[in-house]
Amino acid sequence: MKANEERLDYFDIKSDLTKLTFLNEGDEAEIAAIRAGRTATQRLNEMGLVPETKIKVLRKGALRGPIEILVRNSHLVIGAGLASKIYVRTI
Repeated sequence: MKANEERLDYFDIKSDLTKLTFLNEGDEAEIAAIRAGRTATQRLNEMGLVPETKIKVLRKGALRGPIEILVRNSHLVIGAGLASKIYVRTI
């Protein structure tokens, strides 16, 4: 088992984590983990979405549409598929 897999298994048992897609408009949270492939993780990191970053959900599209979030005073819109790979802890 790789070290990265051990870390993901650790986050699987944390009951206080939820996917970003499950938050409602206006909810604030802190990114706890990103469970995605190398390319998707790199893309999210380049957008400033790294663990311990605080975010706020501004808008959600209907029926698994894109999600607009506020990150470090910047508005980002990401698709629901990519957002579902981000695990957060509500604050």
